[in-house]
Amino acid sequence: MAPNTEEGITYMNLNNIQMLTGSNFKAWKSGVEFYLMMHDNMDLCFTDIEPYGVDATSSSDDKKYYRDWHRSNYRAKNVMRTTMSDTVRGSIEEPVLAVDYMEAIAEKFKESNKAEAARLSKEMNELKYTGSGGVRQHILKLTELNTRLRDLDLGVKDDQLVHNALDSLPSSFNTLRTSYNAQKESWTLNELIAICVDEESRMKKEKQPSTSVNLVEKPKKQNKFKPKKTIAKPSGNTAAAKVNKPFKFKCYFCKKVGHMKKDCTGFKAWLVKKGIHRDEEAKK
Repeated sequence: MAPNTEEGITYMNLNNIQMLTGSNFKAWKSGVEFYLMMHDNMDLCFTDIEPYGVDATSSSDDKKYYRDWHRSNYRAKNVMRTTMSDTVRGSIEEPVLAVDYMEAIAEKFKESNKAEAARLSKEMNELKYTGSGGVRQHILKLTELNTRLRDLDLGVKDDQLVHNALDSLPSSFNTLRTSYNAQKESWTLNELIAICVDEESRMKKEKQPSTSVNLVEKPKKQNKFKPKKTIAKPSGNTAAAKVNKPFKFKCYFCKKVGHMKKDCTGFKAWLVKKGIHRDEEAKK
């Protein structure tokens, strides 16, 4: 349920606080503290010291502060009591002050904090970047896990977290990792994120295949209404006529068809005129 807003003031509903069941103390405590902070003077018992008793000689401001502080203490205890399961609430003796009540609850969940620390440490050590979600999101996840471990008095410094983040990246970031190890200066987490994002963007551009545009000439559309040219085939009679047509000799002397040179009368007359006999002409 989203917080309610009235006249510029945001109010958080109790349903926004996770019910304390025994395995979610950190989330429950964070929800309670945020709820008390969002309501006027409800967290006064956590932020200011307890006032001494007032009497007839006390000023009006002291009396008001006394009333506000104890009202805050009562309301804070009521919020904590209301957001605990019956089992958890029955196992903790309720003191007078809300601050002491919160410490008593935290004392009950020290073992849970150890289990949470072991789980967070394992998750942080096994977290590897697989390429999904982006390298920025991966490093932010590592930072979140380390912050939660620091709340449990564990975690590492930012310089070590930079090394851990680089080691969690795949082999495609080996050049970046080698470059960082070779230099004397250290990167901040913000610098690491910016550099890794740029490197990932560069690698993605290099993997993209080069695109080339091939211009293909479209075939011309045939005119549906234009008749196709047809080649006339010779008829069977014409072919037969070519086959049955008799062969005729052509005279090489008079160039007429129907006889050979030796039978040409013009050729014979030419021989007589030249005084050449047939035997001599045959030798030539």
